[in-house]
Amino acid sequence: MGGTTIEQPTQPTVTSSITDYVKNYPALFNLQQQYAPQEAAQQVALAQQYAGQLGTAYKTAQDAMYPAETAITNSLNQQIQSGMSSQVPEWMRNQYQSDLNANLGTNVGSGIGADYISRGLLQQQQDWQNYYRNLGLSVTGRQPVYSANTQTPNSNAITQGYTPQGVMNYNQQGYGTAAGLYSSTSNQSPAWMNVLGTLGGAALGGWSTNWK
Repeated sequence: MGGTTIEQPTQPTVTSSITDYVKNYPALFNLQQQYAPQEAAQQVALAQQYAGQLGTAYKTAQDAMYPAETAITNSLNQQIQSGMSSQVPEWMRNQYQSDLNANLGTNVGSGIGADYISRGLLQQQQDWQNYYRNLGLSVTGRQPVYSANTQTPNSNAITQGYTPQGVMNYNQQGYGTAAGLYSSTSNQSPAWMNVLGTLGGAALGGWSTNWK
């Protein structure tokens, strides 16, 4: 009488898992070579299509939620743009030159004194514009940049999660499931033995009744 033979599963090893990893990697690599460029092109196209719209939507929402902060930022931006190309106010320039003259004393009319004053005024102008440049950097650093959240195209998207450790974990899980099924099946009596046991019990019960 034929039957089904249940074989005990073999526990995977590091060597067998590495073998499985190497055996299947070429298929995944070829798939990556075929589809990775298409995926990258799709991501770039989506970014080009929606990045501007999403950035505008984010900025509109931010401005609506924080109108006071938005007004201050806009005002500062205007001052910064104007200040970076402006000249030192006349009153400040006159005060600075007066201080230089006082420091030079009798040398104010000499060639060295004139050169010192000229270089000092140029430095004052540079410092004046640098003040607004630094202010601009500070405001820019505090102001959120509104752009769409786009992922950088990843040419290894298909194989990046395929690792020897992942293959070993998969094999171990499969082994655990198979071993559990094998254990529960091997501890059960075959169906025909259960039938014989039932028939034998019934016959024994009848024989005992007749004997009495």
